[in-house]
Amino acid sequence: MTHLAHHVEIAYWTTRFDGVVELSRDWDGVELPPLGLAAPARLRRFQRMKPWRWARFSGYFFENGLPVFLLPGDTCHLALDNAEKVRVAGPFNDWKPDVTWQLELEKQDGEPVFVLHVRQENWHGAWCHKGCDFKFITDGGTWLEPLSMATNRVKDSTGNTNLHLCNQRTGQHVFCFVSETPANLAGHDNILWADATNSHTTAIRHGNFLLHQDSTLEMGARVINGQTRFRLFAPRATNVVVELWPPGHKDRVYCERLALVAHGDGVWEVTWAGSLHGWRYQYFISGENLDASTDFDDSHAVLDPWALATLGPAGPGIVIDMARIPFPQTQYTPPAPTDAIILEAHVRDLMARVPGAGPRAGFRELATWIRSPHCYLRALGINVLELQPIQEFDAQKPDDYHWGYMPTNWFSPASAYARDPSNASQIEDFQELVRACHEVGIAIVLDVVYNHVGVPNPFLRIDKGYYLETAPDGNLTNWSGCGNDIRPDAPMLRRLVLATLQHFIECYDVDGFRFDLAELLGLPMLSEIERELRPRKHGLLLIAEPWSFRGHIGHALSRTGFASWSDGYREFFPAWVHGAAGTDALRHFITGADRPAATVNYTESHDDLCWLDRITENACNNGGQPSSNDAQRTRLMGATLMASLGIPMLAEGQDFLRSKNGISNTYLRGDLNALDYVRLESFKDTHAYFRSWIAFRLSADGAALRHSKRPQSGFFRFFENERQGVLGILYNADGKLPCAPLFVALNPQPESVELCVHGVDAAGFRQLANGTHFYPGGLPRTECFAWHSGTLRIPPLSAGLWQTVSEEHA
Repeated sequence: MTHLAHHVEIAYWTTRFDGVVELSRDWDGVELPPLGLAAPARLRRFQRMKPWRWARFSGYFFENGLPVFLLPGDTCHLALDNAEKVRVAGPFNDWKPDVTWQLELEKQDGEPVFVLHVRQENWHGAWCHKGCDFKFITDGGTWLEPLSMATNRVKDSTGNTNLHLCNQRTGQHVFCFVSETPANLAGHDNILWADATNSHTTAIRHGNFLLHQDSTLEMGARVINGQTRFRLFAPRATNVVVELWPPGHKDRVYCERLALVAHGDGVWEVTWAGSLHGWRYQYFISGENLDASTDFDDSHAVLDPWALATLGPAGPGIVIDMARIPFPQTQYTPPAPTDAIILEAHVRDLMARVPGAGPRAGFRELATWIRSPHCYLRALGINVLELQPIQEFDAQKPDDYHWGYMPTNWFSPASAYARDPSNASQIEDFQELVRACHEVGIAIVLDVVYNHVGVPNPFLRIDKGYYLETAPDGNLTNWSGCGNDIRPDAPMLRRLVLATLQHFIECYDVDGFRFDLAELLGLPMLSEIERELRPRKHGLLLIAEPWSFRGHIGHALSRTGFASWSDGYREFFPAWVHGAAGTDALRHFITGADRPAATVNYTESHDDLCWLDRITENACNNGGQPSSNDAQRTRLMGATLMASLGIPMLAEGQDFLRSKNGISNTYLRGDLNALDYVRLESFKDTHAYFRSWIAFRLSADGAALRHSKRPQSGFFRFFENERQGVLGILYNADGKLPCAPLFVALNPQPESVELCVHGVDAAGFRQLANGTHFYPGGLPRTECFAWHSGTLRIPPLSAGLWQTVSEEHA
């Protein structure tokens, strides 16, 4: 054979001394190809790599002329943790694999792997000669993204990332080597091809070895024993300088510049002999931009990701001596998931129209209002406040309205919500807000955004390829839809995330977290978060938004302690309240699926159209002037939400018919998002209806609605009119649980419907709620539904609630 037909396609390090070389095509020579390490590196050993080991990343190799598809067990947590089956999809099965294309769990050298040996009769067509793209998928429909270190990752015409199978690269093109000299992270080593007619070098990429870089040292600017130590993890930097100056000197005339010293493990460090509490600081980082995985630019100041407070979105960071910050002495115990009722809200939406709060209301103003007897949150009766992101975000000015989903620092509460950010007051201001909530029995859950970062992105200048996901061409991936995705398999990125979460528990006594686009964090990282955080706070609430633009991990989370937002619940109810959905799905959502305490039921969040605008009868989805049917349908939804097993969540103002005038994306519209408390007065009856349902659900009488796991089949008894979507539910029908039976009837039709309820004695129940009112002591007889001889007449667009009559009221 001729060596000129080959060249080095790619070379990369896997550890500090070990690497891999992939040729452009299979090498079928008896002797090894003419490869070595370019000076000054020295080669110790060079040999063929086992094809199946290469396939751990590439997803395939060939054996006896046929492909073998392979997926490592330790990268397929969906399958190992949930007993899902893994299949391979591609043009060879029209991207719709059946059991023929199912992988089976095997052991290779003691390691669990999923393997499919393709049969000859299933391997025919153009791809046998030309190659093709492929991808793994679970039988539950979840696509498994290729590993970032797979060198055969490709993008299709629609932007999906797949793996590519090449019949000229079957695993016989891969070689591994051992170097006597360690990999050069700050630059590049080279593979040398040298034969009689040709000689060239190829840079060895840092590859998977980069993701092995880690440190246990404490990061950030920390005041210890009267000295201030600065540490930053920048594994491929060649020079790091910290610039610092005292407070009150905005022009940085009095700044100091200190060069940090490399530790050799990716850590840079310098210590100042004295406490710099309150001083400002920022980094300037240099390095070689030899490929698209780095973007060093020492003309740009970099905000320390480990800064405990920051003056603004771009920095500078503020040095904080934590010995001067009073930590909470006792921890608040949040409600159990079975007892939680969540309201999602935004700091400024809550405060914008509170008299005297001012347009720049922040943490302190919200704390004062929460302590007020006129506070809307307290009147509604919720016990968990889920705040939209309050970690430092990239608003250009403190007055700018911002949802907070573009964070630039994960430690610092937002400077825009601080009384005096120049003195890092956001720390004590946010502590005061949490304390105020706890005083009135409200737990605080933070909506946290760890799947991407805002602008300026500090990770770009620290080490782009280490902290951020990149596509095969080196550009940033964008499954978040916000311009970048963090790299959850980078050890120091994971450590940073964990440290910030622990900080919010220990310094602020936060009661839980809702993880935005949690699919991008992945099950391994989410499991580590749960494992590390649970011991730090009793009853900690962990909630995941289980999707991204890439995929959905709702089913996979069933083996964790995370609760998941139920997008199915959200999408079902707008159709149902218009009488356009049956009772099968309604029963599913009311009974809480398999894990009621791990399912967050909701019909509106900050995104997209609000509930009222989505279901209004008005033109252009404008619920500004709702019809009586709009209000009736909203009360029907609220009653059903509270009667569903699971964790109910309301959006701010949903209980008093909040409208955004038909505008879907209001992330910059503080004027539309601000709660109008005059409107609450206008629709106080609907607000009171929600408030009464909330109080009942949380009471001893409402115990039948609160379950940590799905009750046994005899607990529910259903009476239904499937065609019209009408449902009656008897809770604790078999009487086996120590809670009073309840009866709920639901009618989404615009006319009255008669429902057969034979076997349920009307005389044994007292009606508490109809479609418009809720009386804990029982409705007046004139407002009760007609229930005679086993037939219940349910008025239009109405819900009813009945409680068993105790002996004293019989």
